[in-house]
Amino acid sequence: MVVVVVRHPLMWIFCPLLMLGVLWMGGFYLFLNSVWVPMVTPSLTLLFTSVIVIIYLGFRAQRQQQVVMGLLGQNASPEIAKALWNSRDRLMTNGKLPGEKLVATMLFTDIRNFSTISEQIPPEQLIEWLNEYLATLTQCVHSHRGIINKFMGDGIMAAFGVPIARTTEAEIAQDAYAAVACALEMGDRLMELNKLWQSQNLPVIEMRVGIFTGPIVAGSLGSRDRLEYCLLGDSVNIASRLESCEKDRQSEPCRILIAYQTLVYLPDVFEVESWGLIPLKGKQQLIDVYRILGWQSPPQP
Repeated sequence: MVVVVVRHPLMWIFCPLLMLGVLWMGGFYLFLNSVWVPMVTPSLTLLFTSVIVIIYLGFRAQRQQQVVMGLLGQNASPEIAKALWNSRDRLMTNGKLPGEKLVATMLFTDIRNFSTISEQIPPEQLIEWLNEYLATLTQCVHSHRGIINKFMGDGIMAAFGVPIARTTEAEIAQDAYAAVACALEMGDRLMELNKLWQSQNLPVIEMRVGIFTGPIVAGSLGSRDRLEYCLLGDSVNIASRLESCEKDRQSEPCRILIAYQTLVYLPDVFEVESWGLIPLKGKQQLIDVYRILGWQSPPQP
């Protein structure tokens, strides 16, 4: 029972040895009091049982790790993957991650006029070019402690504030700040890529980013054979709609739109431009939209 409760592998070895020592000390004490108790059989039983339990725990830990890492794939930063693995007992239920309601900041990206651009590049070169672009976005997300939940053709769906639920307004504000800072870094990296691609006679591109902060549900979706770590909720839909709304209103290589629900969490370090109340596809209520212009003051470390 002690071995089952203790997580650390070294303790799995230490606990049986400790119990074996206690067993022999008890037997020796009884021997000094003229009571003879056979020790070989219970000792072998204890050792055999401990080996079986250790093998079982090792198999269970390996299985849990496969499930958790399979859900996240290679899309989580090492810090987030480690936090999720350390919380596996709370998160894992019957081989799945139970749905958990939390507040997160969602980020969607897309390349403007990608269909037209893709016609200009041979398919094999298109994949290499697109992978270079997506790898750059992935680096930006990971450097700001977010996760990429999905690659969607030429775009990504990223989240800040998962899989470990935030418990304070300050933590939610940190995620909102990280998402906007990430989007601005994406814009800077895009300009570098465009210069490189221009020198290689490859197309230069523009991108759009939509960001929204609000409640979502995070958990696994699918079966034991095929699980996916999913983020669901109206906040996810609004972030996607912000990215795709007013497509013709773009005057910079990277257009970043947020809603008021994200703006309220941001410190006074970003310059914003109000676009007013805008109807988004599939939404009955108008959304108060703002465009991020850049840094108002130097970014926080």
